Amino acid sequence: MRSTILALLLCVGTSAGAATVYKWVDAGGVIHYSDQPHPGAQKIEVGSVQTYSGRAARPRDTEGTSRAAESAGPPYEVCELYKPSNDEVFLNTQSITARLRVQPALRPGDTIALALDGRRLPEAVSGDEVTVPVFRGTHSLMLVVEDRLGTMVCQSAPVTFHVRQPSAQAPNPANRPRF
Repeated sequence: MRSTILALLLCVGTSAGAATVYKWVDAGGVIHYSDQPHPGAQKIEVGSVQTYSGRAARPRDTEGTSRAAESAGPPYEVCELYKPSNDEVFLNTQSITARLRVQPALRPGDTIALALDGRRLPEAVSGDEVTVPVFRGTHSLMLVVEDRLGTMVCQSAPVTFHVRQPSAQAPNPANRPRF
């Protein structure tokens, strides 16, 4: 707080150029700053304000940008995961099959990635069906399409699904696998 007050006073005091600031400590040990003299105050000379003028920004190459946008093609109209369905429950499985749809077709240079529980899966996605390893619990899966620069151009809504696997410690015999 004290440094904030000092900075404020220094800014106010220096707005007109070089200024004098007075500093003193009261009986309670609180440090004060002022542009008015006070009995027992220490005089501090503050220099003028430092300024900086940056260079003007270069104009963008609008012609090159429009050419890049044209080569990218039309935007994706559909970007979805249609399997698993939202809140689907899988029993006794180590993996699930995800089915996806991207329309129009994937553009050259664009890639598809899947994110499981907010983390990108390392495997590259090719085609419209992917096997995803899972473990017991509730999960979220999302499809992301990126251009050749790694910029996201399309993403699906996240799909939540549940994986139930029997526990060796489950007391209910219905939860145990039958062999």
